[in-house]
Amino acid sequence: MAFMCTDSGNLMAIAQQVIAQQQQQHQRQQQEQFHQIQSSTASASWPPPPDHQSAFASAFSDPFSFPPPQSFKLSDEFDSDEWMDSLIGSGDLSPLFADPPLSTDLDRIIMPRGDVLTIEPVPQPVKRDKEPEPEPEPDPDPEPNSKAAVSCSSSQSLPSSSSSHPVLKLLLDCAQLAGSNPDLAIKTLAQIRPLVSKLGDPIQRVGFYFTEALSVRLMSTASPPPPSSSSEEFTLCYKTLNDACPYSKFAHLTANQAILEATESATHIHIIDFGVMQGIQWAAFLQALATRPGGKPSRVRISGIPSPSLGSSPMRSLAATGNRLREFAELLELNFEFIPILTPVDQLTESDFRVDTDESVAVNFMLDLYHLLDDSMERVQYVLQVAKSLNPEVVTLGEYEANLNRVVFVNRFANALSYYCSVFESIEPAMARDSLERVEVERVLFGNRILRAVGLAEGIERTDRMEESREWMAQMEKSGFMSVQFSNYAISQAKVLLWNYDYSAKYSLVDSTPGFLSLAWDGKKLLTVSSWR
Repeated sequence: MAFMCTDSGNLMAIAQQVIAQQQQQHQRQQQEQFHQIQSSTASASWPPPPDHQSAFASAFSDPFSFPPPQSFKLSDEFDSDEWMDSLIGSGDLSPLFADPPLSTDLDRIIMPRGDVLTIEPVPQPVKRDKEPEPEPEPDPDPEPNSKAAVSCSSSQSLPSSSSSHPVLKLLLDCAQLAGSNPDLAIKTLAQIRPLVSKLGDPIQRVGFYFTEALSVRLMSTASPPPPSSSSEEFTLCYKTLNDACPYSKFAHLTANQAILEATESATHIHIIDFGVMQGIQWAAFLQALATRPGGKPSRVRISGIPSPSLGSSPMRSLAATGNRLREFAELLELNFEFIPILTPVDQLTESDFRVDTDESVAVNFMLDLYHLLDDSMERVQYVLQVAKSLNPEVVTLGEYEANLNRVVFVNRFANALSYYCSVFESIEPAMARDSLERVEVERVLFGNRILRAVGLAEGIERTDRMEESREWMAQMEKSGFMSVQFSNYAISQAKVLLWNYDYSAKYSLVDSTPGFLSLAWDGKKLLTVSSWR
């Protein structure tokens, strides 16, 4: 890491320098505050006098407060126990994921006549150090033109280590039958059910959720019931996943570095954040700006467009996000402004953004544009044109690496099965099979997304659409953007992230032309970040 610390624009190096420089000052301040409190209590004055009350109010009254700068590290900003604990149980919890959960009984199959067939999941060993199970034997007489083979001809093949797994073959057969022979597909689901379990190995677990999604698609004629998971469940699952896996850390760290470099000498910076949530990723960015060698910028603005997950009334959540960022910026002595923008995304125009002529603009699309995907791509193009009209210095784009949008159901099912097989495998090294936390993470975060991708009716109900980076490249270039290569520091920083957190060696970075940086599991891309101008 020594060579990285020589670069003053590197986010990790800056955060570490801030910690070292401010630690001593922080200790002195704590000692002074302690003596003041001790003095006030010695005279039996409680509550403390007005001046002390204001100090206590600013420090402890808001459960959403960011940690003070001297204790804030970029490398673990996303799994800060203190920050996450402040969200849990509070009154302003917004889901940290794109879509709310769907309430379904994942342990039952509803048969056509209305009966319920309940099958106990197969008990699974929970030892982490057992020998790997032998590869199952292939079918003795495979059909050369089988439906499963047709399903696998999509743009994403199943992981090589599991492509012959009987559960995956049966699921692909069932998906093929869903349209042509639903009754036979239902019978096939009943055969699959004893082979899958949310307590099994990654293939059995992913098979469990795809079996449920297919059952909903085949049996349900109405929309699923309303969400049942609470905001606290979302937050707990988000924290658990981000402690275990590098998805969000990688995406935000890489995008922030690109924005920092693009605005290196700017005195007025304006970030347009599409899909803003609690804003935790911007705290490290503000800290980096506050310690620039060339001096702090004169003004920093963030315009936040709410994520669809904030529901129909996002103002309260946006106000809380703005307050947290404002208070953190005050600690850094930054001139900061947060501007909530409540205009629907597909109605935004250039005039909705208060952009001054002297501002350097950065537009951030972090796991947000895929919400606008449909067969026409018109909404995506509309928003990209709005972004271009702001004349940004840089546009950062982060998206899941899967083709689940404009493909027929059978191929979409195979693509989704391939993608989530890798996701579930990537969770395995960090979370034990008998972990209830892992079960909840997969149920709340991934089970419902699988349901939205392949279990709901075609049209507006199918909300979990994704596109691969090659399609995003086509859309960005169509809108007049050119790709920007990530700097060596940005790439090195992402590598250090994987090393520092001691993630599985199967995680890797894939740097591909033109300017895409992907987080991969066992060579399969899961999440891609790119930079544009």
